[in-house]
Amino acid sequence: MLENLLQISISIINFLQTQLAWLAPVMKFFTFLGNEEFYLLIMPLFVWSVDYTLGLRLGVLLMLSGSLNFFLKIGFHQPRPYWVSSKIKDLTVPMGSFGLPSGHSQNAASVFGLMAASTKRKWLRVLIIFTIIMVAFSRLYLGVHSITDILMGLLVGVFILRIFLKFEERTTEYFQRQNIIVRILCVFGISIALALLGILIVEIFQGISFPNEWIRNTAIAHPEKEISPFAIDGLVTTTATLFGLLAGGIWVKEKGGYRANAGAFLKHVFRFIIGLAGILLIWKGLGDVFPSTGDLLSVSLRYFRYALIGLWITGIAPLVFIRTKLGEKEI
Repeated sequence: MLENLLQISISIINFLQTQLAWLAPVMKFFTFLGNEEFYLLIMPLFVWSVDYTLGLRLGVLLMLSGSLNFFLKIGFHQPRPYWVSSKIKDLTVPMGSFGLPSGHSQNAASVFGLMAASTKRKWLRVLIIFTIIMVAFSRLYLGVHSITDILMGLLVGVFILRIFLKFEERTTEYFQRQNIIVRILCVFGISIALALLGILIVEIFQGISFPNEWIRNTAIAHPEKEISPFAIDGLVTTTATLFGLLAGGIWVKEKGGYRANAGAFLKHVFRFIIGLAGILLIWKGLGDVFPSTGDLLSVSLRYFRYALIGLWITGIAPLVFIRTKLGEKEI
């Protein structure tokens, strides 16, 4: 059945890319709204200048969704459309991971879904739902996902959101009764457990061989990019950032909280500029210094770098803003 749906998807994608080629810039825009780069802009904006708690929730949900998507992609190990047919063009940045489920669709359904659930404005909810649908459709048009990938991504995203909303309050209440050391150790343990689970799944499935057709078509589409679905860089990034975000949130709460919507417009601008500069300094600065050889040291340093980015977003930056009078405490 999956094979039949994939062939149907290839026919639809081929029609879209040949007969509606003028839509490519629009589809690339909507795909950008599901990219990591966009989330790295919007999530800190919420944390620093809109609603600290909502921004933290968005970040945590994104990292949990990203980790689960990694597990599912390897578990299903299904190809992307352009791996199967040389008629399909990959109109995005080349990626080496498997296709099922679509990460863009899954993350959009969960993260943007949380935004929709957090607003009482009907028009905004409609706009957010439209954006989720368009992000998902853009992945089909751009040739990187089949109909099955997209539908499953949306379903998994909605499932994650429902579970998150159902257990968030009681989980938060439980953790708040513990001292700060226990809370930080717990979130670190969760982060490491997710990383180890991902590594275990990789060990189980990495012996899978790829059909020559997949390798040949990938080489045609992107001569510089090989199929690399078992690389754990993305998993380390999500699990480490998850720990940093939660640790920062715990720290700021202990220090009296942070009022994201406080201050004049110019202070919001300065906060965003300084905050993004900090992210760039950690990401690029340490990225250039730390090795990327794939050994234990390299993986550990990558974990440290992204944990520090998460800690900066929800912990260090807000406290810097408070200390420099660019921001205010919640209490």
